[in-house]
Amino acid sequence: MAQQPELDRGEDAPLDAAQATGRGRAVGRRVQRTVNFDQEVLDRARAAAAHLAAHAPEAGVRSLADIINPAVAERVAELEERFNSGHPFDPVFRLPAGRPRDRSDT
Repeated sequence: MAQQPELDRGEDAPLDAAQATGRGRAVGRRVQRTVNFDQEVLDRARAAAAHLAAHAPEAGVRSLADIINPAVAERVAELEERFNSGHPFDPVFRLPAGRPRDRSDT
């Protein structure tokens, strides 16, 4: 009998400490997530993606994801270099819902 895949209950599901970190997620597959953007940044990125997809195929931008993925990868690399000696941070498969508590509250 085939093992059932674990259901992704989304970022709003309660975070169990045993599920927060680990290894073994598939690399390279695309997943859909909801994130919040500043409206102006999103508008500019959408306009760029639409224009480049229609008028500049040499840019290699066919969708909003083609702009966002490299930008996020570049920023994460900067953060890894600055705060983790250039190494990847430990994987976290689900983030707790809401904003992190202010450290001064603890």
